[in-house]
Amino acid sequence: MRSVTDVVLRAFVREPIDADNQATRATIGALEAWVSIVSNILLAAAKLGLGISLNSISLLADAVHTASDVVTSGIVLVGFRAARAPADEEHPYGHGRVETIATLVIAVVLIVVGFEFANTSTRRLFTAEVVGGSYAAAIALAASGLFKEWLARFSEDLGRRIDSSTLIADAWHHRSDAIASVLVAVAIVASRFGYPRVDAVFGILVSALIIYTGWALGKDASSVLIGRQADAALLERITGLAKSIPGVHDVHRLSMHDYGGGRTLVSLHIRVDERLRVRESHGIAEKVEALLRDGLGLQATVHIEPRAAGREEAGGFGVGASLNGTGQASGLGA
Repeated sequence: MRSVTDVVLRAFVREPIDADNQATRATIGALEAWVSIVSNILLAAAKLGLGISLNSISLLADAVHTASDVVTSGIVLVGFRAARAPADEEHPYGHGRVETIATLVIAVVLIVVGFEFANTSTRRLFTAEVVGGSYAAAIALAASGLFKEWLARFSEDLGRRIDSSTLIADAWHHRSDAIASVLVAVAIVASRFGYPRVDAVFGILVSALIIYTGWALGKDASSVLIGRQADAALLERITGLAKSIPGVHDVHRLSMHDYGGGRTLVSLHIRVDERLRVRESHGIAEKVEALLRDGLGLQATVHIEPRAAGREEAGGFGVGASLNGTGQASGLGA
């Protein structure tokens, strides 16, 4: 799978893959969206034509479902394009969080699709509705499911390369279509052997998986938007790097602000010897900012506080340090 992704990337992406570069992210996002849009349009057209020729209601219904995937891929395309917009007066830290909003929208779509599957599956479980169609339709649906699973893995691979929850969410929407196609194919065969409820049982199980996936993606996206707890290991690393600068005796009131698209700001207070001149203290602060920028890719703002000679400090970043999605200081320990 990765080798196929590499071939596509070499053909359409000229610059090196940099997850923190907004232009690169937009290019990768557009690539995934257009591959998905073109693939789904062609696949839906093929299903529609085959469904009409075979007079198969299952294939016609699946064609409509495949065509609906174009909408979520369009959301991906719009989301990455909007996230690439430069900072302006109203949005001084850029528009990177639009990616997260796009993820949230797709998560909602997944949950709706999951409940739709669950409703249909439950109805079939109690009515033992026979799924119509021919073996040719079943084969076509199975082949469609395999292709959509490839498309899901392609989207997921790109999403992991640039750390994009939006692409991973779109991958799960492709996967839901793949699962639906295979389930209908299985149901067609099972119904012909006298087991009409197989489709319903499988459908309920898969519906639960789709709903859970949508909920998990939506929860993560919402957490980022409202400001989630920062990773303790990263906070410790920031503290360690800051303390490695000669003259820094303590680090506290450390908070982070995630603006999406790889743009993360960090603010922290450091204590230095009160006998230092202003220029010397400022020089220490600049060294801390440069180290965090070069070492972790963080844009840091360092506040200087005096430390009385001979005074011992507890150190650390304090309990409650958070990745503040609102852009406001999180009020950590003094």
